[in-house]
Amino acid sequence: MLDFPIDPELRIRGRPELMLQRTNEALNFVRRTAASMSSRAWQDVSARFEVIKDEWSAIEAVVHLELQLESEGRLIEEKRQEPFRPVDKKHLTPTGPRFGRRRALGPDAASMGVNE
Repeated sequence: MLDFPIDPELRIRGRPELMLQRTNEALNFVRRTAASMSSRAWQDVSARFEVIKDEWSAIEAVVHLELQLESEGRLIEEKRQEPFRPVDKKHLTPTGPRFGRRRALGPDAASMGVNE
Protein backbone atom coordinates (compact mmCIF):
# COMPACT_ATOMS: atom_id res chain seq x y z
CA MET A 1 0.00 0.00 0.00
CA LEU A 2 1.15 3.53 -0.72
CA ASP A 3 1.69 5.83 2.24
CA PHE A 4 0.26 9.38 2.29
CA PRO A 5 0.31 12.13 4.91
CA ILE A 6 -2.88 12.86 6.83
CA ASP A 7 -3.32 16.62 7.08
CA PRO A 8 -4.58 17.63 9.51
CA GLU A 9 -3.66 14.58 11.53
CA LEU A 10 -6.37 12.60 13.30
CA ARG A 11 -6.33 12.78 17.08
CA ILE A 12 -8.09 9.89 18.79
CA ARG A 13 -9.42 9.90 22.32
CA GLY A 14 -7.90 7.21 24.50
CA ARG A 15 -5.24 6.48 27.07
CA PRO A 16 -2.83 7.47 25.77
CA GLU A 17 -4.25 9.82 23.15
CA LEU A 18 -3.33 8.60 19.66
CA MET A 19 -2.34 10.78 16.73
CA LEU A 20 -2.40 9.43 13.17
CA GLN A 21 -0.24 11.38 10.71
CA ARG A 22 0.16 8.91 7.84
CA THR A 23 -2.10 6.42 6.11
CA ASN A 24 0.13 3.47 7.11
CA GLU A 25 -0.30 4.44 10.79
CA ALA A 26 -4.05 4.69 10.20
CA LEU A 27 -4.11 1.30 8.46
CA ASN A 28 -2.44 -0.38 11.45
CA PHE A 29 -4.88 1.33 13.84
CA VAL A 30 -7.88 0.33 11.70
CA ARG A 31 -6.69 -3.29 11.45
CA ARG A 32 -6.32 -3.54 15.25
CA THR A 33 -9.68 -1.88 15.85
CA ALA A 34 -11.54 -3.94 13.24
CA ALA A 35 -10.05 -7.15 14.67
CA SER A 36 -11.14 -6.28 18.21
CA MET A 37 -14.65 -5.15 17.24
CA SER A 38 -17.06 -7.22 15.21
CA SER A 39 -18.58 -4.14 13.61
CA ARG A 40 -19.54 -3.97 9.94
CA ALA A 41 -18.66 -0.25 9.95
CA TRP A 42 -15.06 -0.97 11.03
CA GLN A 43 -14.78 -3.75 8.44
CA ASP A 44 -15.85 -1.22 5.77
CA VAL A 45 -13.26 1.32 6.96
CA SER A 46 -10.61 -1.41 6.95
CA ALA A 47 -11.53 -2.45 3.40
CA ARG A 48 -11.11 1.16 2.19
CA PHE A 49 -7.60 1.35 3.67
CA GLU A 50 -6.61 -2.00 2.17
CA VAL A 51 -7.30 -0.78 -1.39
CA ILE A 52 -5.56 2.61 -1.27
CA LYS A 53 -3.94 3.04 -4.67
CA ASP A 54 -3.66 6.81 -5.04
CA GLU A 55 -4.06 10.06 -3.14
CA TRP A 56 -7.78 10.27 -3.84
CA SER A 57 -8.55 6.81 -2.44
CA ALA A 58 -6.36 7.67 0.59
CA ILE A 59 -8.43 10.81 1.22
CA GLU A 60 -11.66 8.81 0.97
CA ALA A 61 -10.37 6.20 3.42
CA VAL A 62 -9.28 8.86 5.92
CA VAL A 63 -12.64 10.63 5.66
CA HIS A 64 -14.47 7.36 6.38
CA LEU A 65 -12.21 6.72 9.35
CA GLU A 66 -12.84 10.25 10.61
CA LEU A 67 -16.63 9.80 10.29
CA GLN A 68 -16.50 6.46 12.13
CA LEU A 69 -14.44 7.92 14.97
CA GLU A 70 -16.75 10.92 15.18
CA SER A 71 -19.84 8.70 15.35
CA GLU A 72 -18.27 6.88 18.33
CA GLY A 73 -17.23 10.11 20.05
CA ARG A 74 -13.55 9.19 19.79
CA LEU A 75 -12.37 11.92 17.42
CA ILE A 76 -10.72 14.90 19.08
CA GLU A 77 -11.62 17.96 17.06
CA GLU A 78 -8.81 20.18 15.86
CA LYS A 79 -8.34 23.16 18.15
CA ARG A 80 -8.84 26.64 16.77
CA GLN A 81 -5.49 27.99 15.62
CA GLU A 82 -6.27 31.71 15.44
CA PRO A 83 -6.94 33.72 18.57
CA PHE A 84 -10.38 35.27 18.85
CA ARG A 85 -10.52 38.77 17.43
CA PRO A 86 -13.53 40.95 18.25
CA VAL A 87 -15.30 42.51 15.30
CA ASP A 88 -15.00 46.27 14.90
CA LYS A 89 -18.67 47.26 15.12
CA LYS A 90 -18.27 50.68 13.58
CA HIS A 91 -17.80 49.04 10.19
CA LEU A 92 -21.02 47.05 10.53
CA THR A 93 -23.29 50.09 10.68
CA PRO A 94 -24.75 50.85 7.26
CA THR A 95 -24.31 54.40 6.03
CA GLY A 96 -26.40 56.68 3.86
CA PRO A 97 -29.57 58.70 4.25
CA ARG A 98 -31.77 55.62 4.80
CA PHE A 99 -29.73 54.62 7.85
CA GLY A 100 -28.97 58.04 9.30
CA ARG A 101 -28.98 58.79 13.01
CA ARG A 102 -32.16 60.91 12.91
CA ARG A 103 -35.51 59.39 12.17
CA ALA A 104 -38.76 61.18 11.77
CA LEU A 105 -41.26 59.92 14.32
CA GLY A 106 -44.24 61.63 12.77
CA PRO A 107 -45.33 64.92 11.28
CA ASP A 108 -44.72 66.86 14.51
CA ALA A 109 -41.41 65.22 15.45
CA ALA A 110 -39.24 67.85 13.76
CA SER A 111 -41.12 70.72 15.40
CA MET A 112 -40.75 69.08 18.83
CA GLY A 113 -36.99 68.54 18.40
CA VAL A 114 -37.29 64.78 18.85
CA ASN A 115 -34.36 62.65 17.70
CA GLU A 116 -34.56 58.93 17.57
